[in-house]
Amino acid sequence: MNILIFIFAFIILTCIGSFIGVCYERIPREEQIIKGRSHCDTCGRTLKVWELIPVFSFIFLRGKCVSCKSKIPVSSTVIELLTAIFGIIPLIVYGVTVQGFIYCSVSCILFEIALLDSKTMEISDLACILIAGLGVGLMFCNDTYVSSAIGLICVSVPFLILALFKMMGFGDVKLMAAVGILLGFKGVLLAAFFGITAGCIAAIIKKIRKTHGWKSEMAFGPYLCIGTYLSLLIGEKCLELYLSLF
Repeated sequence: MNILIFIFAFIILTCIGSFIGVCYERIPREEQIIKGRSHCDTCGRTLKVWELIPVFSFIFLRGKCVSCKSKIPVSSTVIELLTAIFGIIPLIVYGVTVQGFIYCSVSCILFEIALLDSKTMEISDLACILIAGLGVGLMFCNDTYVSSAIGLICVSVPFLILALFKMMGFGDVKLMAAVGILLGFKGVLLAAFFGITAGCIAAIIKKIRKTHGWKSEMAFGPYLCIGTYLSLLIGEKCLELYLSLF
């Protein structure tokens, strides 16, 4: 039975990934997301329903437009697959439970935030509100009111101070406040640690490759999303391993 649920969830997640791909392409160009019909970027032909099936349409069409035979960008299909993979892993780890489905949903939102922030240097308020809302739901289910309350401020407040000195974006502050509600104070501290570590490593690599200087602006949201994803997957095990050393 669980296998069927996982298969169904994977299909739904590819559809969500398709929407994320649309956001990734259209939002930076300030195009309509809901109203605009999908079309070929080369010839402008409106795509039919059977050409919009996530993953399968790309394979069936062999990566080419039916009309003009131009290559279909593979990025959309990659986004669909990655959304499904990132989303299904928490469901496998936590099982078919409320926590599993919430973390599955949060994984999709984190992926959307990471993609768009890397392209636009902005984090959607709506995405943060959705994470916070899911966090509130999980808080009521697990009775983690105190941990979520502390988590709301223990990282976001220091980040807010940094943002006031223009050392960080306010979107990062809102993101970590939402993550604090979701994961509690232990989880959000780990998420921040993982995220900062990933960001520092990325900054060093970019400096070595000379693609960025030390004073160049860099989207930090994607690394916080990576840290949050790692924390919700392996955070508890990391804490147990750390405490076992003492």
